[in-house]
Amino acid sequence: MKRALALFTLLALSLAAPPAYYPNGVGYSWLYSSSEEQAFARVQDGMLVLEHRYPKRPVVADLLRYTPDQGVWLEGLIIGKSVQRYSPALQLYPAPPLTVGQRWGGKSTLGGQTIALLGEVTRIEGVNVPAGRFNAYVLRTSTVTGDGGSVVVEIYYVPGVGIVRYATPDGGTIDLVKVNVPR
Repeated sequence: MKRALALFTLLALSLAAPPAYYPNGVGYSWLYSSSEEQAFARVQDGMLVLEHRYPKRPVVADLLRYTPDQGVWLEGLIIGKSVQRYSPALQLYPAPPLTVGQRWGGKSTLGGQTIALLGEVTRIEGVNVPAGRFNAYVLRTSTVTGDGGSVVVEIYYVPGVGIVRYATPDGGTIDLVKVNVPR
């Protein structure tokens, strides 16, 4: 009986769907060392709402669209009760799988402001964060606004888990403390 149960369990695990390359769905959440929690709170107009919360209070939310053949797209922002849409949407991540040397980017407008985003997979690197040790793709993203503002960030991304570290050029880091996967 024990052997049959063990074989059944192994079969069930082998047939279970693997986690999404870019985890998405209501109930996923990530807690970072900055005390920010990012959580997929709901679906709105066919897009996932990723809330950025500081001690449990939504501050801003991203409207995201996930497509297996085109990657992850930022469609807009929710600030308070106001929805602002990018025109056109900005590609945050390319279609999976990521490969070292891969580049993507685009230009958009939001509230009359021009925004350009460029991304590149620069390397694979081992990283140790409070949530564990991972081999991560390091994505260098540059965001430039029409008025001359710019932000450069290295994102340590692990397929099936999400972002495990944000790093700035001055050496600052924000690390993943905990991830919650819906059941």
